[in-house]
Amino acid sequence: MKDFTQDHTHRSVHNKAMLLFLCLSTFWMSLPSYALAAEQYAIFTLNTSFDEMSEFKARKLYRGKTKSIDGKRFELADWPANSQERDEFYRYLLGKSSAQMNAHWAALSFSGKARPPKEISNSEIQSLIEWMQEKPNRIGYAPVEALPTNANILFVVSEEN
Repeated sequence: MKDFTQDHTHRSVHNKAMLLFLCLSTFWMSLPSYALAAEQYAIFTLNTSFDEMSEFKARKLYRGKTKSIDGKRFELADWPANSQERDEFYRYLLGKSSAQMNAHWAALSFSGKARPPKEISNSEIQSLIEWMQEKPNRIGYAPVEALPTNANILFVVSEEN
């Protein structure tokens, strides 16, 4: 009788552990934007003709204060408005919140001084890459560990900047 009870208890603990694992796995897979949140972000392009840039130039780029890089016009990408990637990137690079940057871009757009970055449809690196592949002079940012192998890194920003 004792062996049956121990075996039953062991199976019950094993089943509960397996259920907990499956629940946690499902939960983590349902959070795509948080999966990309990072300590470092790279401003990058798929165009190899762009050169690396200084922090000063990277800040000008994402403040809408430059119209060309290395004599070439470009288009900027941005992550979805409420994404953790967008919040972290602007905080790391400019010390601003997403809301502050939205207001900044709205003012520049309204005055005709600059066009805001193109907001990608979702927080998946593949959506950004597909948008960038359509034209050669597109620039975006992403967590360093999520970059494609053919990325031309222009500048890396981290929480320490």
